[in-house]
Order: sequence, then C-alpha cells, then structure tokens
Amino acid sequence: MSEQQPAGRWSRWTGPLVLLLAAASFGSVAVGIFVPSAAERELAAFRPTEQRPDPSTGIPGVSVEQVVPPHEHDVPGAEPATEPGRPPTSGSHGARVAPCDGIAVPDPVDPAEAVHALEHGAVWITYDPELLPPDTVLRLGFRATDGEDLLMSPFPELGAPLSLQSWGHRLVLDTPADPRFEQFVVALAGNPFLVPEPDAGCPPA
Repeated sequence: MSEQQPAGRWSRWTGPLVLLLAAASFGSVAVGIFVPSAAERELAAFRPTEQRPDPSTGIPGVSVEQVVPPHEHDVPGAEPATEPGRPPTSGSHGARVAPCDGIAVPDPVDPAEAVHALEHGAVWITYDPELLPPDTVLRLGFRATDGEDLLMSPFPELGAPLSLQSWGHRLVLDTPADPRFEQFVVALAGNPFLVPEPDAGCPPA
C-alpha cells in the first residue's frame, strides 16, 4: 500500500469515481431522475435522530461497551487501556487527535489519538493486514476517503479481517461487503448524540 500511496493516504477523489463506476456497472445510475434503491432506503433507517439517538442497537453483532467518565478525557500523556487484538473504543487520552475527515493510512495509528477521534464522532475502521486481501484493503481505502468522520488503518494481530469502532461501540466483520458495515457507518459516523465532543470535529491530515 505504501508503494502505491507515498503520501500515506488514498486520494479523496478516486473513491467516488470507483463507486460511481461500480454503480453504473450494476445499472443503478439513471439519467435525469434519482430513485432511492431498496438498499438506500434501508440505510436511511439507520440515520440517528433525537428520538432514536443510537440506531446501531438494531444492527446484529454490534457490541456496546462501557466508556470512561467524561472527567478522564484529555489527560496529558494518558493512554487508553488496550488488549491484544482489540482496538479501544474509549479511554483516557491526551490532546492529540488522529486525522479522521475521511482518512486511510497504510500504517497503524496511535490508539490514544484514534480514541480521541472517536470522542469527536469518528468511526475507526481497522483491519488485519494478514487476513484482509490487498485488493479489498484498496477498495476499503477508497470507501474511507469518500466519507466524513472516517479513519482507516491497519491493526496487526486483530484476529479478524475487519473491526469497526466508534465511541463505546464495536462491530467485527469478515468483509466490508457485509451490509452491516454501511449500517454501522450511517448510524455512528458523526453521530452527535453519543459522543462527549460532537462539535469538535475531525481534523484533516
């Protein structure tokens, strides 16, 4: 991956192009009219609202985890508690924030910086480079850079091909083609109802 992307991230423009070409190949692009597909209508049901702040509870396999109290945020020099093969979904951390405005990087990121991004509303997409095929990693990178509040990085020894994290939430998957991938992103990326600092935003790279 690093040989293809020397700058350390995917192109923000390549992702939408690939997705458009893929959609056209399946006949879902119409000229002059847009009719939401059944899949798009289904995804819309996972958008958060004041009445339903956590739509991810309707996604099978999502784990809702206990988070640290607000007073433990932004502790100078702090690191979240980590377990092998398990990216943190919350925890004490310092002031640095991992860029997360649609970022895909070829190297692991600091878990403390990633947790701070989760605190701002990001979804952290992690994958095991030994278990997820390189071509799938490339396509997943295009998807990550096509959205906001997304951060993607490898997580060696993850023990599963793919794991998505948001603040206090986790979903482990075998493939990004699983419909639950997009459901998780729609429900939790930029969700203002579930994170301690929803107005802080995701910093660029």
